[in-house]
Amino acid sequence: MRTVNISNLKAQLSAHIQLVRDGEQVVVCDRNKPVARIVPVRLEDQSEREQRLVARGVLTPPLKKRPRSVAWPEPPGNVSDEVMEQVWREEREGR
Repeated sequence: MRTVNISNLKAQLSAHIQLVRDGEQVVVCDRNKPVARIVPVRLEDQSEREQRLVARGVLTPPLKKRPRSVAWPEPPGNVSDEVMEQVWREEREGR
């Protein structure tokens, strides 16, 4: 991991961005105090649409991948499908 002061980063931005492209992280300091970190963006697993959203700043990719072994938690409650269909039907009729 590289450390760089803001003045040096501004003067040699392209070189530091190339380091990030090559997979290295760069810690940005203001008067030798860390204030930010520039990290490579891993978008190989993202769809083209997600990559465009990331490029526009609308979507922020996660810093870590979620392990496949971890399952999403089950939502609380035990409402049957029939009851939910009735609720949705009543809600639509009320529009």
